[in-house]
Amino acid sequence: MMSNRLIVFCLFCCITPLFTGAQSRYDILITECLPDPAPSVGLPESEFIELKNCSGRDFNLHNWKISNANSSATIKTDYLLKSDSFLILCPTTSANAYSHFGPTLAISGFPSLYNDEGEIILSSESGTVIHAIHYDKSWYKNELKANGGWSLEMIDLHDPCSGKENWTSSKSDLGGTPGYKNSVDAYNPDEQPPSLINAVTVDSMNIILLFDEPVDSFSASVISNYSISDGIGYPDSVFVQAPFYDQIAVHLQNPLAAGKIYLISLQQIEDCNGNEIGQNNIYKVGIPEKAMTGDIIFNEILFNPPPFGYDYLELYNRSSRIIKCTDLFLSGKNTDGSLKDPAALVSKERILFPGEYLLFTENPDWVIQNYPSAVKSQILSLTALPSLPDDQGKVVLLNTTGKVIDELDYDHHWHSPLLANETGVSLERIQPDLPTSLPSNWTSAASTAGYGTPGYKNSESSSDSAAGQFISVEPKIFSPDFDGYHDFCFIHYNLPAAGYMGTISIYDVSGRKVCSLVNNILLATSGIFRWDGLDDQQNLLPIGHYIIYAELFLPDGMVRKQMLVCVLARTR
Repeated sequence: MMSNRLIVFCLFCCITPLFTGAQSRYDILITECLPDPAPSVGLPESEFIELKNCSGRDFNLHNWKISNANSSATIKTDYLLKSDSFLILCPTTSANAYSHFGPTLAISGFPSLYNDEGEIILSSESGTVIHAIHYDKSWYKNELKANGGWSLEMIDLHDPCSGKENWTSSKSDLGGTPGYKNSVDAYNPDEQPPSLINAVTVDSMNIILLFDEPVDSFSASVISNYSISDGIGYPDSVFVQAPFYDQIAVHLQNPLAAGKIYLISLQQIEDCNGNEIGQNNIYKVGIPEKAMTGDIIFNEILFNPPPFGYDYLELYNRSSRIIKCTDLFLSGKNTDGSLKDPAALVSKERILFPGEYLLFTENPDWVIQNYPSAVKSQILSLTALPSLPDDQGKVVLLNTTGKVIDELDYDHHWHSPLLANETGVSLERIQPDLPTSLPSNWTSAASTAGYGTPGYKNSESSSDSAAGQFISVEPKIFSPDFDGYHDFCFIHYNLPAAGYMGTISIYDVSGRKVCSLVNNILLATSGIFRWDGLDDQQNLLPIGHYIIYAELFLPDGMVRKQMLVCVLARTR
């Protein structure tokens, strides 16, 4: 699979009917491609690219180029592509096979179309980018067809500057329609405004803005359409560049300060169909730093998805630092404790700000469709997650030097005993400041949150309300009905010194001990325990008042005892 790159480009995105001597953007379109021809459904088992001349004039394609991100092939012969006609481009070895479908031009050195994602760029002899697409497997909108043998087809040829929303898998019984009108041809206008989806700080003077679709370079070139907070003001210059039109380089008049978070806001910037940017026009920027141990933590994990579902891992920045994600790697662990081959977390820069979440999965669309609390902008695609077995496993977050940033040894027994079925239910971290390896600091996501909160605050998170106190409970009234609201009674403790041993037991109002929550363990100076309303046999206790009795003692004989009352209010 081809690596993603940050590419900055400039274009006035519009379709022009003018009959001039020079070529114009979108005169000729890339309307179909077959990145993964095997297993064949009915087409030749070879890649192809389909072009259509959508202008009102003919073009000689001599010395035009077709490219991917890594290589480029030049058309070395005269070929007159007439107005309103198709042309199939393919490798020389498959020219005869594709000639049965329509006009075909074999190209020596035909650039490979990568299966999972890739770029196709059509350039004229003068170097003008006529059309370019950056596809990935999600464009198929059909997992079966994405596995090979089916082409990708453009839906509405009057909207060539849209990406994923205007492409889908072919409906043809042959798996594609090379040389013919697309099987998915339909009216599919773009009525959605462009959204600012990322901002990457290159250095103190330069920012790159990334949009979810191409932008109109005329509106994007107006400097007064940009503003940066905290006295930075308008930029010095902005620059949009071919071939994909969805990124803008911003050069500032004044430098950003290290460690400070700014806001960049945009107005009156349009996409190539004239839709003006709306609410998604503000993004945080700041100079990023490398992550240190404990800055970034594992915050949520789905390791037992339903059939045909996908695992995911969520990270949370609990530090006050702006973190550079290109310096982070994920790895599993072998049974002997050695690390498996680490994989880069991102292939293009992404910044993780304090208090932000990022979720990684092999299929973001599946996660978004199946978890109603999912935040699309915080979910990124990762080609391959570390192996996450359904029972237990280990996953490690590393920096570029191999230093461990965080490590999670999860176990499916961390799920709530109230849970009838673990399939499709994520494990959520309760408190960010407690150890990652602490089982009592993890529990099942609430049913009301759809059993997962990808890219968002955990449904079962807790604040440390015991700060400055010896022991306290939160909340005093809880209802273990798994609805995401006060499902647990959290017992917080803050001790004046290290070395305490502790026992915490639960009694009913008759004085009968119903649960031995903690039995004579060495305690940290502060921490949290969780009671889920179950007795020692894991049976759900009846509604009523319960007494939490804590006995903490030092080896020298000093003892601290405390009783607190909580109410188990409602159960299913």
